[in-house]
Amino acid sequence: MDKIISDYEKLTVNRRPLHQVADIFKGKAISPKDAPGDIAVINLRDIGPLGIEGEDLQSLSGDKRLLQRYLLEDGDLLLASKGTVHKAAVFEEQDFPCVASANIIVVRPGKELSGYYLKFFFESKLGLALLDQASSSQSLLNISSKALGSIEVPIIPLVKQTYLAQRYLQGREDYKRKLSRANQEWQRIQDDITKHLY
Repeated sequence: MDKIISDYEKLTVNRRPLHQVADIFKGKAISPKDAPGDIAVINLRDIGPLGIEGEDLQSLSGDKRLLQRYLLEDGDLLLASKGTVHKAAVFEEQDFPCVASANIIVVRPGKELSGYYLKFFFESKLGLALLDQASSSQSLLNISSKALGSIEVPIIPLVKQTYLAQRYLQGREDYKRKLSRANQEWQRIQDDITKHLY
């Protein structure tokens, strides 16, 4: 991992500390005493390989004005700051307000970056190595907003970032469609077998 980082540091690419090109903040601390309400909470368990997968998100009630600084916006990157597994997802706007939980760091890209480009970067071998280096623990993830903000990210043209994001989103939709068809066919075979058991 150290070699990946040292090789990256030798490259003459345009790169900037993340805190210079994005707003970074921790998610909202949720108490078990918080009453359910109309504000959805995204927890680490809701982030899967294909993005935010929570069908049944936790919720809380509260004054939206007091929660304003935590409310997620379309294109925000959500990164696991604690836990055992690296997780990253880009928030896509919903019909209801959402916040991230406290074990997630929210990265709101500025004009030079897209959330999907940052997701791809932090899921690459180099990105994972940089996140591990930023963690204050060897065995578990423990990344502070400040440590994340100090990571230097490469800045590539926005048109290229957009192309990569579009390719990813198209591929994801194709994958979901094929997976759904495969699951339906598999279920049909199992049902057919069951019919012939007796």
